[in-house]
Amino acid sequence: MKIADKLAEISNRSTSTRRRILAKVLPGFVYAIFFPALLFIIPKLFLDQWLGLPTFLTPVIRAVLGGSLITLGIIFLFWSIRAQRKLGKGTPMPLMATQKLVVQKPYLYCRNPIFFGVINLFFGISILFDSISSLVMVSIFTVIILLYTRFIEEKELEIRFGEEYLAYKKETPFFIPTPTIFRRKK
Repeated sequence: MKIADKLAEISNRSTSTRRRILAKVLPGFVYAIFFPALLFIIPKLFLDQWLGLPTFLTPVIRAVLGGSLITLGIIFLFWSIRAQRKLGKGTPMPLMATQKLVVQKPYLYCRNPIFFGVINLFFGISILFDSISSLVMVSIFTVIILLYTRFIEEKELEIRFGEEYLAYKKETPFFIPTPTIFRRKK
């Protein structure tokens, strides 16, 4: 069985209390502990010093650029999660997946606003930390997450939502939010 098929099967299961708790605790652990340690703390404390990497931005530029990316990331991240809960009746986790395809804002602007938010948040933190190795780690993470999204998550959504998702996919950009007035007519 392909990964996308398995995720679709998991997403279609009824949500027990255990699944609901796991769907809330697991992302908290992954995004609040695991990824920060892997992407920011280890690179800043160990890799930058071990490799002798210099700092690269002034404190003001770090604060403005990093702060702006963090703010943009947090806005898209929480806006997307709220839309999935309110409109899709679920979460980003397959353990408690959305029951309806969400195509309203922010999903009207791109198909992956959660990952757009997460990636901006992570780049902003790396810039704020002034860590070149962290920026490299976040870049690698970005490539991996976009490949996962393109080749696994999108297939799972095609399985679950069929033609509705395919039509949405045809009309909506993959990752970079684009207001509908700026999109080329096909």
